[in-house]
Amino acid sequence: MTGSEVTGIEVPGGEATGREVMGDGGSVLTTARSRLRRALPLIAGAVVLAVILLINLLPGSEKDDRPLSPGNPAPEGARAVAQVLAAQGVDVVRPASYDGAMESLRTGTATLFLNDALGYLSAGQVADLTASADRTVLAAPGARKLTALDEDFTLLGPLPFDLGDDSPDLAADCPDAAATAAGTVSATGTAYSGGIECFPTTIDGGTGGLYVTSVDGSVAILGAPSILSNGSIPDEGNAALALRALGSSPTLVWFEPTGADVVSSGEGVNPFTLLPDWVDYLLVWLLACSVLAMVWRGRRLGPLAAEPLPVVVRAAETAEGRARLYQDSRSVAHAAATLRAATLTRMARRLRVDRSASPGEVLEAAARHGERPRAELEQRLLHYTPTTNRELVLWAQEILDLEKEIP
Repeated sequence: MTGSEVTGIEVPGGEATGREVMGDGGSVLTTARSRLRRALPLIAGAVVLAVILLINLLPGSEKDDRPLSPGNPAPEGARAVAQVLAAQGVDVVRPASYDGAMESLRTGTATLFLNDALGYLSAGQVADLTASADRTVLAAPGARKLTALDEDFTLLGPLPFDLGDDSPDLAADCPDAAATAAGTVSATGTAYSGGIECFPTTIDGGTGGLYVTSVDGSVAILGAPSILSNGSIPDEGNAALALRALGSSPTLVWFEPTGADVVSSGEGVNPFTLLPDWVDYLLVWLLACSVLAMVWRGRRLGPLAAEPLPVVVRAAETAEGRARLYQDSRSVAHAAATLRAATLTRMARRLRVDRSASPGEVLEAAARHGERPRAELEQRLLHYTPTTNRELVLWAQEILDLEKEIP
């Protein structure tokens, strides 16, 4: 038995090698590099996933940047009001949850300031908080929360946007002590109607105010909560209204609900109920159109034909198929560009011009050996582009004649 029969490796000269080659004949380092290149996408994905998990596991910033938050010193925060109230002896309590707010309200006489701008609380939760507080101030509540109140409050809508530099000052014009002490406020917001309407305004024919209280003053609605912000509190009577509205009790429970306070109370709004009635018919029609489109695009033209490989396709068939594709897509300019390139290639080969020559050099050589000047050749072959199928046919015949004139 020869060496080639042992190893199974034949050399070009017909002689056998005496050394057995394992694997693909490559070194360990080459194999490792090849496998590493194939695994690079998986490694990159794992690194990205690890970075995302690390970012999510890291503790977030403890900086308080929520609007109208008593711990936020930014212009949109309300730290100034909270500090002034604390300096006047009011205990400002910031519960972290709905249960914490309820517990804080049960400890003694307290005023509740509810700032639920994102609408996390249900109407039932607002009713329980209001019943537990001696006085409640709501910051621009929605219409759903107003249904939880015993008093008759109505949401009128936002004040018209003022394109000027300053918002118009509104006078109190009501018997409420806090609003009277403020005199005027320089802020815009949402108007409400109720028992006592302060800082009155008119919206779509209805009258209301930016600060509305019940007749006994136990519930107040602040339609312009931006007056509490650090940037607006020094303007006009904003500070007087804020301090008197929130500092009437020894304890102020400043509650800002979060997503953790959302409960399944059955009051959620079904998004489908917000859609008009004709949407159901539209969805059925779109479903029918989708089914028809799938049947149309997915239909079979016949059984699959098995054909031995390799399949030899004549050049004429491929050229005709490409031409029909150009015709179906109306790509006249693309077809003209293909014909132009092919003509220049054949002319360069016939004139023995270098393959790297530019079209201008090819036409220069054609003008020297042919009967037409270079300007005419450039005009017909380079500068003219047909726009219709009829023009394309005529132009193709012309450039074929130009090519035949070359000796």
